[in-house]
Amino acid sequence: MSADGLPARVPAGRQDLPRNRAGEALSFWTDMQKLLSPEEIAVSASGEGSTNRLPAARVFADRAARLRTLAEGHAMGDFLLFAARLAQAQQTLLDRRPPAAPPDSAWLGRCRQHGMPPLDAQGAPLPADWRDVLLALAAEAAPHAPAGLQQAVGELRAVPAARIEALARAILRADEQLADPLELALAPLAGAALQVLWTARALALQPGDLPAGFEDSLCPACGSHPVASIVRIGDAGHGVRYATCSLCACEWHVTRIKCVPCHNTRGIAYLNLEGGAGALHPAVKAETCPECRGSLKIVSMEKDPMADAFADDLATLALDMLVDEAGFHRAGRNLFLFMP
Repeated sequence: MSADGLPARVPAGRQDLPRNRAGEALSFWTDMQKLLSPEEIAVSASGEGSTNRLPAARVFADRAARLRTLAEGHAMGDFLLFAARLAQAQQTLLDRRPPAAPPDSAWLGRCRQHGMPPLDAQGAPLPADWRDVLLALAAEAAPHAPAGLQQAVGELRAVPAARIEALARAILRADEQLADPLELALAPLAGAALQVLWTARALALQPGDLPAGFEDSLCPACGSHPVASIVRIGDAGHGVRYATCSLCACEWHVTRIKCVPCHNTRGIAYLNLEGGAGALHPAVKAETCPECRGSLKIVSMEKDPMADAFADDLATLALDMLVDEAGFHRAGRNLFLFMP
């Protein structure tokens, strides 16, 4: 065990570790980085790219393409292909929607001044057509869905509107307790519908509409949790790290080698998956924090230019299992994943 209580390496031959389709054991390792003071981090971050990034107009289509690529030869290939079909359906619905109206300038000004998200997911009312979007996604997804979800979709229209609305609000507030089998089955579809609606609203914003300089653990556009962080290349600034919102797909700059949930900068360690031939997903590591015991994945476009925070998070659930075994909890939130 290391000084932080993490295994320096799990032997590749352990029988209790997850295995890939080829039967290779997945090993676990830590990469302790040089400790930086907050002052050093602030200096290194200065001048890096733009502070906030709005979602791309084709964000769901790009995500679907990435999921299809990741599904090839993957032990969870069927699940990733279903997620790809759901993401493609999200893009279809997003393309059909008329452009959303941006918030009024006075509201945007107050949000910028006080660091508040203008598209507040926790306090804002649900869009009037949110159930229509949910039903449309359900119709698209049902033919390709697992049996349990197909049965839940068949019951969806009979579910009282108040119950479905309560599920949506629980998802937006991240306070869902989904012990009910029907709600648990429908939650990914509800999350996908909410993503379409909030991404459409985010596309109506300008980058300058969002609060800047607050480097928070929550999205500056809607106040939701990140799914993961991503190190970008190209026009975003080479090597600049952004957290990616789990709901509206906006991104905000976060300092590298810093815990996104609690902002700690000391003792940060990185863990990834290895098989017999080396790293299985070289673009993805789990950033672990000894203070809050949280873990948020960091996805690197430097390692794979086609990487996507949401898709690559789904494809590396085995890493979450090993991080959990090491005593850390998953801090990223993926709206395609719900546990009882």
